[in-house]
Amino acid sequence: MTLMNIPSIQSELIIAERDILARVALGGPIKEVLRDIILLVEKPAEGELLASVLLMSEDGRSLHEGAAPSLAPEYNAAIDGIPVGHGIGSCGTAALSGEAVMVADIDTDPLWADFRELAAAHGLKACWSMPIKAADGRILGTFANYYREPREPTERDIEVIGMVTRTTAIAIERYNHEMARDRAEQQRLLLLRELNHRVKNVFALTNSLLMMSARSVSTAEELSAVVRGRLTALSKAHELAQPDLSLIDSGGADISLHRVLADILAPYTQGPTGNRVSIEGGDDIPVSPDHLTAIALILHELATNAAKYGALGPVDGRVSVSCRRADTIEIRWSERGGPEVGEPSKSGFGSTLVRRSVQGLRGEMANKWNPEGLDVVIKLPIDALARVSI
Repeated sequence: MTLMNIPSIQSELIIAERDILARVALGGPIKEVLRDIILLVEKPAEGELLASVLLMSEDGRSLHEGAAPSLAPEYNAAIDGIPVGHGIGSCGTAALSGEAVMVADIDTDPLWADFRELAAAHGLKACWSMPIKAADGRILGTFANYYREPREPTERDIEVIGMVTRTTAIAIERYNHEMARDRAEQQRLLLLRELNHRVKNVFALTNSLLMMSARSVSTAEELSAVVRGRLTALSKAHELAQPDLSLIDSGGADISLHRVLADILAPYTQGPTGNRVSIEGGDDIPVSPDHLTAIALILHELATNAAKYGALGPVDGRVSVSCRRADTIEIRWSERGGPEVGEPSKSGFGSTLVRRSVQGLRGEMANKWNPEGLDVVIKLPIDALARVSI
């Protein structure tokens, strides 16, 4: 037999793979890329094949719609988010086992017991699913072939499915790398903004502390001692907002919320008319190292804003903080005696950091600008500051 007489299956596969790789190389939103791949795969079948790609969730527990342009939208919606597990149709089972699951007859196969009626309602009789694997073996999703009649895969079918899953894996990994790069860039920009914000705050706070200290002393030596003490306290407060340092200081143990408050507010406590900060409420709540950074950042930003714009700027300003635990953890921050300031037209970066930190603890925050001063109420779930279980 000469080469000219060899069946053209391999050459057809090479051409198909080339076309799919060319589409992958064009890039674009992942769902558009996957849709175009599926349409390329379905075209030679002239309507017999209905293909689908499901993508693995980040936690590896469920599968979500990637693309399935020829399946009914109602069917796609019904299987979007199916768990990974044995007996969860062809795809859930393939994602769990990491092996191909070729169901030739949905009506009789036990893997489809919970989804048989759904498949029948959309005229689906066979489903072959192949896990899509990353280069390191991780499961990225599944590629499924549906048919409207019971059908066993041929050797050629298996070769085609294998080729498509390999090229689809390239598309998904490329997308994942791009997303990781974008997230890293966003994180870098966020860190730069926070660094810039903190540096500006250092200058603003130093100026505020000098003015505050000058009101309560009569000699340069007294001013030097007071300013050194307050800058030392401010440095300690900054350390609490840094995860590595806070964990080292705490030795891995829980820290009292009252202690966090005392350290954060220490630079502002004393003024010419006495103590300017009070911590009220009998509930001293333990804060685990897992959440110390977030709570320290929230309190530090509130104190910083109070020194720059609120009650900790004027000589007779006062701040009171209360902590209570009932159905929720409630932290109340009240400023009195500061300049009359209304609600700002837009949030600054510090306020945005506070709100994001509260949301990260699954909590809610409300600000109320009264004629008497600002009131902030932060409500957190009862377990928000507890140690994270591993």
